[in-house]
Amino acid sequence: MSKGPVSAGSGMAPDWLRSPILLSPNNFTPLTRTPWGGQVIGERYKLDLVPTARGQRIGESWEFSCDPAFPSQVVPGQGFEGPLLTLIERYPEAILSPELVRSKGVSCEILLKLLDAAEPLSLQVHPADGDRFLTPGECGKPESWLILAAAPGAGIYLGFSRAVSREALRLALLDGDKAKDLLNFVAVKAGDFFTIEPGVTHAIGAGVTVLEPQRILTGKTGKTYRLWDWGRRYDKAGRLDPLHGEARPLHVEESLPLIDPERQVGTAYVDSLRRQPKVSALRGGISVREFPANPYYKTVLCSQPAGTELRLRIEGGYGALLMLSGRVTVAGKSLVTGQPCLLPHAAMPMPFKAELASEYAVLAPASATIGCLDVS
Repeated sequence: MSKGPVSAGSGMAPDWLRSPILLSPNNFTPLTRTPWGGQVIGERYKLDLVPTARGQRIGESWEFSCDPAFPSQVVPGQGFEGPLLTLIERYPEAILSPELVRSKGVSCEILLKLLDAAEPLSLQVHPADGDRFLTPGECGKPESWLILAAAPGAGIYLGFSRAVSREALRLALLDGDKAKDLLNFVAVKAGDFFTIEPGVTHAIGAGVTVLEPQRILTGKTGKTYRLWDWGRRYDKAGRLDPLHGEARPLHVEESLPLIDPERQVGTAYVDSLRRQPKVSALRGGISVREFPANPYYKTVLCSQPAGTELRLRIEGGYGALLMLSGRVTVAGKSLVTGQPCLLPHAAMPMPFKAELASEYAVLAPASATIGCLDVS
């Protein structure tokens, strides 16, 4: 069935918006920003699309981003060339949906990252919007963690192993390795999902690869406060240099008012952050795992055996997709491992034909509805 015209806010939707829009697969952060990065992103997720990623240490790959710090670029040859946000501003209703534009205006608040930690990240906390230490170009950064892979014994840090006062915590953070004994280590496995709201004390441990959805206000950059960094020192290229390197800046005084170290304690606290998916088993061995939405976005993980077809529909919104493995064909485009995409509202519904066994993640605004049907 052919689709009728879709209002684009500044004209009708062109035909090329009726298919996935491929985004740059190499939006990598420099090691000066993520010196703890490993080689999993380059070797496991990006090698087919970015051959130069082989052997490269990559901490973060910003897959779907309107954040001005590392904006996604539309792959040339699809009808548009330039930043993702500029494309959205040109065709807001066709991409976001008329409903979303009416309710929220022309904004794209979803940010999706791949993250690989060869060494543990610093202990961090995110502020809420309006925090007094934020600059006009910064905002809070609510996020989630979907664990994609974890080495044996690897894990994350959430909250504290025992209750401690803010003043005792401040002294520990500023005194060498004492903070290490206060951290609450959580062993993880692929498929675990956690919600990291502002005020949650957190760090990702060595050997963990994460898909990280975030909410960033349009036109702003999400802010992270660093409480402690394992006493590490780095040179100007982001390499460890204990003798001559410099420590990364800490934000202890900014962070302490945001956290509650007397209540963010132990297993009960971790369980309050853990989320279980609703699992739908469709015909042909297709599996869809829908994780509980937060106020900003919802996350769905789809697995398709080779030769199956899944029809995806997002009502009242758009999608951000990342191929995690395999190869699917959608509206004449081939999506392979490591490819991020914009799924425009004008392209719905979208049939995903699996050429190989495939897995991909889809994010949509919390107010949207994601529907998945197997196709006989």
